[in-house]
Amino acid sequence: MKKGALILLIAILSGACAFMLVRTSISHAKSGSLLDTMPELSWVKSEFELSDDQFEKVQQLHEAYRPECVAMCERIWKAHERLDKAARGGKELTPELSAAINDHAQVHAECQQKMMHHLYQTAAVMNEDQAKRYLDEMLPYALDFSHSEPEDVHVQKK
Repeated sequence: MKKGALILLIAILSGACAFMLVRTSISHAKSGSLLDTMPELSWVKSEFELSDDQFEKVQQLHEAYRPECVAMCERIWKAHERLDKAARGGKELTPELSAAINDHAQVHAECQQKMMHHLYQTAAVMNEDQAKRYLDEMLPYALDFSHSEPEDVHVQKK
């Protein structure tokens, strides 16, 4: 079951990265500003009732983080390709496959750390209530708790 969940997680992350890469390419082709085509920023402003000043700071943070996010998506995609190639290239756990698994995990961990840093920076722009609601909404995705597995697959909640 763990193998199936790992494959599902890898597929979801790979799809998200591919989407981001394509979207970024299209955005660059259509306009000079990435922010013009990012509806998630409008959602953040309306959902958390940000002031214009808060929204401007969130935009700046988002714009600064975007290239880093795209670069991490590319690294994740490459790590996934190496892992897939190494896994399909044999019938046992080889040193190459072990290295690919470790690299894949390291790249995902680095991405998660950068994403967490960005989320906390963004929350710092908000008042206490806004920040709590924002983190409550976003942390499950960054920590991969809400969408990687069906609820209660491995652990019974008490």
